[in-house]
Amino acid sequence: MIFFLYGEDTYRSREKLKQIEEKFKKTDKSRVNLVKIDGERNQWKNIEKELLSPPFLHDKKLIIVENFLKKKGQKIEEALSFLKEGKIPDGTVVVFREDGVPDARLAIFKFLNKPKQAEKFDLLSPAKLNQWIFKEVETNGVEISQPAAELLSELVGPDLWQMSGEIGKLAAYCRGRGKKKEGKKGLIEIEDVNLFVRGNFDENIFALTDALGQKNKKIFFKILNEQIEAGLSEQYIFSMLVRQFRILLQIKEVIAEDYPFLSSGDPVVRQKIAAELGLHPYVVQKALYQSKNYAVSDLKKIYGKMLEIDMKMKRTNLDPRILLDLFVSKIFLVI
Repeated sequence: MIFFLYGEDTYRSREKLKQIEEKFKKTDKSRVNLVKIDGERNQWKNIEKELLSPPFLHDKKLIIVENFLKKKGQKIEEALSFLKEGKIPDGTVVVFREDGVPDARLAIFKFLNKPKQAEKFDLLSPAKLNQWIFKEVETNGVEISQPAAELLSELVGPDLWQMSGEIGKLAAYCRGRGKKKEGKKGLIEIEDVNLFVRGNFDENIFALTDALGQKNKKIFFKILNEQIEAGLSEQYIFSMLVRQFRILLQIKEVIAEDYPFLSSGDPVVRQKIAAELGLHPYVVQKALYQSKNYAVSDLKKIYGKMLEIDMKMKRTNLDPRILLDLFVSKIFLVI
């Protein structure tokens, strides 16, 4: 039996691997039949030898091979031939796990990437990331308010390694506070996130928004292509742009309604807007600067176009890149 785990979200692929390991350990407490192999450092002949060797005093064997497809000069053809011929013994389970997404043109990738044996772990979208945060917080024995979860998502982004650490830190602080309140669970509030979490802001999203506001197609597509080549999906980039334009619209409306005669550069105003909208002060600072490139009417039109594209991404089979390019072309006609 073969399993294939891969994708940009290395945290979740690693968690999946741990689940497979733990399930196997319950059937073989000696753990002598659990073998882990660094695919980058080992030749295929060594991996093949381990695959063919029978389990020791047990009917099952679990072999984990990591990053085998990364190694240059690896005898991929030999490995592919071995796998295609079904030489893996019946009692042996082999898990191939790759950090990131391997070259999809490789024949062995095509062989491994089958629906029932492969699982791809993409970076979580903002909506799914929010759900993940609530589950992880619950696992840590505390609770989190919706505004705090949204701010945490905004500050850290889809890096679940950092997110897990930040939640652990917040949970430890809020558990102690909860014990002082008649045994109630600790609650992570937006103030706690602002106090303890250092933002991992995606400056590229700010840069993309700047390029649109300045009508600079060349810079926009340069940054966009770099982000896609770095492994971010078109859907994720688009969702972050939607969020950024929503923030710009909110800020423009707040200033027009509450602070029409005050300087938006006033730090007191920035703090008040941040508190009112539940945003980090740095995000507000960047958005205030960017909002100068847009009129409220333009932002409403852009946001409307974004909702149209978002619906097409979710309800049609159209190429996300084509839809993203279509959105950009429409935006340059609006502003």
